[in-house]
Amino acid sequence: MKSLATGLLIIAAGIFGSCTHVRDKNPFEKQFLKSWTMQSSLLVKANDGQIAGAGYTDDTWFKVEVPTTVLRALVKEGVYPDPHLDVNNFKIPDASDELNERLGLAKYSHIPGVSNPFKDPWWFRTAFEIPRENADKHVWLNFDGINYRADVWVNGHKVADRGKMVGAFLRFKLDITKYVNKKGKNVLAVKIYQVDHPGAAVPGKQFDVFGQSRGYGEEMYKDATIIVSSGWDCAPVVRDRNMGIYQDVFLTYTGDVDIVDPYVDVVLPGQDTTLADLTIHAELVNISDKPVKGVLKGSIDLMKEVDFYTYTKKMPGTMDPVSFEKELEIPAGKTLDVRLSKDDFPSLSIKNPHLWWPKGYGPQYLHNLKLSFVTEGKPSDEENTMFGIREIKTTLKEIDGTYGRVFWVNGKKVFVRGGWLQPDMMFDMNKKRWYAEARLIANAGIDIVANEEMPPIPNHVVEAFDKYGLLFWETLFPCSISYPGREKFKYPLDADLAIRGAQDMIKRYRHHASLALWAFTNEVMLREAIYVPVRKLIKEMVPSAPFIPTTCIRWDVDSLTPYIKPDLPLGTTDISYPGYNWQPNEYYYNMVLKVKDQMLRNELGCPSVPVLSSMQKMIFHLGEGEKNAIYPLDSVWAYHGAWDKAGVEEGYAYKDYDDAIRNYYGQPETVSDYIREAQYVNAGAYRAIYEAANHRMWDITQGVLIWKLNSIWPTVVWQIYDWFLNPTSAYYFTQKALEPVHIQLNENDFTVSVINTTYQPLKEYTATVKVLDFDLKVLWEKEDIFTMGENRYKELFKLPEIKGLSTVYFVKLELKDARGKTISDNFYWFSSRQKPDFRALSRLKPVDLVMNTQFFDENTEYLVKVRVENTSGRLAFMNRLMVCRGKGGEEVLPTIWSDNFFTLLPGEKKDLTARVAKEDLNGKEPFVVQDKY
Repeated sequence: MKSLATGLLIIAAGIFGSCTHVRDKNPFEKQFLKSWTMQSSLLVKANDGQIAGAGYTDDTWFKVEVPTTVLRALVKEGVYPDPHLDVNNFKIPDASDELNERLGLAKYSHIPGVSNPFKDPWWFRTAFEIPRENADKHVWLNFDGINYRADVWVNGHKVADRGKMVGAFLRFKLDITKYVNKKGKNVLAVKIYQVDHPGAAVPGKQFDVFGQSRGYGEEMYKDATIIVSSGWDCAPVVRDRNMGIYQDVFLTYTGDVDIVDPYVDVVLPGQDTTLADLTIHAELVNISDKPVKGVLKGSIDLMKEVDFYTYTKKMPGTMDPVSFEKELEIPAGKTLDVRLSKDDFPSLSIKNPHLWWPKGYGPQYLHNLKLSFVTEGKPSDEENTMFGIREIKTTLKEIDGTYGRVFWVNGKKVFVRGGWLQPDMMFDMNKKRWYAEARLIANAGIDIVANEEMPPIPNHVVEAFDKYGLLFWETLFPCSISYPGREKFKYPLDADLAIRGAQDMIKRYRHHASLALWAFTNEVMLREAIYVPVRKLIKEMVPSAPFIPTTCIRWDVDSLTPYIKPDLPLGTTDISYPGYNWQPNEYYYNMVLKVKDQMLRNELGCPSVPVLSSMQKMIFHLGEGEKNAIYPLDSVWAYHGAWDKAGVEEGYAYKDYDDAIRNYYGQPETVSDYIREAQYVNAGAYRAIYEAANHRMWDITQGVLIWKLNSIWPTVVWQIYDWFLNPTSAYYFTQKALEPVHIQLNENDFTVSVINTTYQPLKEYTATVKVLDFDLKVLWEKEDIFTMGENRYKELFKLPEIKGLSTVYFVKLELKDARGKTISDNFYWFSSRQKPDFRALSRLKPVDLVMNTQFFDENTEYLVKVRVENTSGRLAFMNRLMVCRGKGGEEVLPTIWSDNFFTLLPGEKKDLTARVAKEDLNGKEPFVVQDKY
């Protein structure tokens, strides 16, 4: 047992919901507080106690919806322009006086006579009532995330102050029972303070095409906050540093005993998937001054219907509910750590369990653990926890001193292929958007996602990963925060606060089915005073979970960080080339064969320009600049990612990519030319990254992660779908490369391979390969019937040398099963010139495809089926379809397509499907069009 901490207590996160007292009769539901008012403390003349009292009038304050940051609310109210778009960010004052002066931003402040509206605190204020059914209960006020400090007042009483309520990585729970009115209106007022060290990125702008990045505000690294807000290579400086209440605020109600952070640990004995041993963990907190006796009751059920926000999914299978109960006594003012296992209750050993599998490897069965503590015949508290029955482990594969980390789920190897995710620049992590992002990612065939920039993401984000089968790699501390041998090795300054934040995140996420790996940080390392205690917490709190100290090492471990040696080797890296700039497709294959640093490459990326409609949203005067050698690039393109870290000999970000567009496809005459040709480069690069990893699956590569899958704001670098949730061609060529059964061509030595990541062998499959010249004449073809085992690759044959190739020629691959059904197809374009020349592709005219479209009403969304046919005698190259809001309307985003950016030979047909949520149609009927981008 341990003592109950005074003042603040940390608990589990909530999900999106109502802010009023009108709720279902379940007294243990969370009561979300969403509707607030907000105002700068500079504009409020009353004292704090008066502001927090019932008599204060806030009619002139901004009406806001929490969660929000200050700047996000002000943008929504029209006070400042949207900083995501164009160069609007330079029409907003900054939290740094020095940056305001350097960039001339102070004049944009909306507060007269105040140059910096984000230096001083901001007030948030709301009202609530206590439901009648909870009048006899303790009232708890919960914050899932604030940035950075807060004073909290209830009905004029200060219940927490900024000295203790501090840190962006912590949840806070306050017992406000004695301050609330059980029969009427209550006033809650929260005074939010800026981070202690806002910092000022140098230079803080990024207007030179191929020039240096905007820099980093390293002063902010001293705080336990989300440092990407101070500027990043791929993120702008967020003017208010995201001060605010950035995650949910809600009320909960209990008796004298509170159930905190339930968690189910799963072991498959002997890796036997016919048996699962479950161990239940929870904290029972007695908040009274007397011992409490009672019964902890629990049940485990299979979830038959899973909510995906815009639709629901019914799961097959049945399970007899598991029930258990245990009599307990909790001493006065103490916390009892409860652990229930099969030794206590044999029913917690589940026979033939419904297992949770990653995307592409099996179904994502989920279960609900319901716990209640009953005392004197009445429940004191009740908690429901979603979890999955699965066991995740990692091992290391070694080749000549190089190591790759291998992921195992339920005793089976999983070839992890995925990438990193970022939050929105103003922390808009709303549930609708993140369920849509998880769906897009899963639809692309991704099976692993990693989080670095915002360690304490909302719980509903991880729930979406659970439901879509996305393994989750959680990084507890941001990249760059602390580097051995440098001044910032002592960051964050408050080691105790950093440790408590890590402890809370472990408690917060450990119950999730998708949680596959804990990383302490990325690319850097924490000092011993933080690392050793957090390592101890990981070992104690999630003993079966894999963890790594960092993702790569660039310093002398012996002299600077010897304390991490027991946790080496890492088995991951992002050191050395290829890196983050464009490379020829064949280069990725060559690098894999060099082995070193490629066995589990955890960061690898390439720029990826969005489609024309997205570019028109993010750059207001797109293509209106001078027709010079770098047209259509200009300072706004540079600001949104067309930079190159000037002075780095090998290039870093955008220039090599831009060179590939111009050198391969010709100098663009219009902005549409440039963006269309960029899609060709996107497609080839991202397919090559994943297919190169595929081609030595398990022999060398254990998987690959790209930097990145999504973007923090509208940008032209490092993404497969853009900030508007519109996929680039990189998305669909990733989707192609990550098919569970996939046929591909080695773009280095022209070997045809089949990749089978399923747990089923392939019997009597047929591979067909054709080489065509630019006029689509077949120059060579071959058919091969083969059988292969599960979870491996198989090389079939090499293409021969072919004489008389046209400057641009094509290779088409097709894979059919024993019944003749097409399982996979792939289309490549090559140049026979030593210096590749694809200009002929740029001169191809679009082909009007014949489309037969059907729409199916599926309650909350439409299923769209499209059959397209190329009835022309020409190549229909890289076709993009869109679902729009009625004829002539805007494209519906997101749209979940089975395929896109596809190529059809003359006479070929293709069947595609798309899904769109009805609420995204804005009352219009769906309409399918061919994009003539």
